[in-house]
Amino acid sequence: MSFQICIRTEKSLQQLTSEIRTIFALPPFRQDSFAGEPYCQFEMLGMLILIHRADEEDRDPEVMHYPYCFDLQMAFADHELDTDHMEYTLQPYYAQLLSFHLGLDTAYHEKQKVENRWHIRYRFFGKNPNWNEAILYGEAGWQPAIIETPPTIWRTMHPVF
Repeated sequence: MSFQICIRTEKSLQQLTSEIRTIFALPPFRQDSFAGEPYCQFEMLGMLILIHRADEEDRDPEVMHYPYCFDLQMAFADHELDTDHMEYTLQPYYAQLLSFHLGLDTAYHEKQKVENRWHIRYRFFGKNPNWNEAILYGEAGWQPAIIETPPTIWRTMHPVF
């Protein structure tokens, strides 16, 4: 099981990684580079989290202005878990959590199979600048803490060669 969340921020890779480490109470990260590009890596309980700068040519047009990626990969050996359901549930949760706690914009893609082709669309989250933690849900003036902008339209996924 794996998924990717795109992140838009002006923070450096080290600052972003340190803040994510604090939010999730992760162990110390290892900074390394692959093909000259730096990335930060966490390993914990069968999870591998990579935080890295995305290459512009590898980004979809919808997330061209999202320079960082948060990749989560989970390794399960022998199991009968429905990891697809876990992925589809965790991905928006982590995207909203990162937006709320770090005050940055996040995006992730959903996919569905239509006939013999995969279609994708992106969903976007950002922290609501007008959110007031003193106003409880249901009270006058309440606004959600996270704003979800309308998703992109479904499009055919480009084949990977």
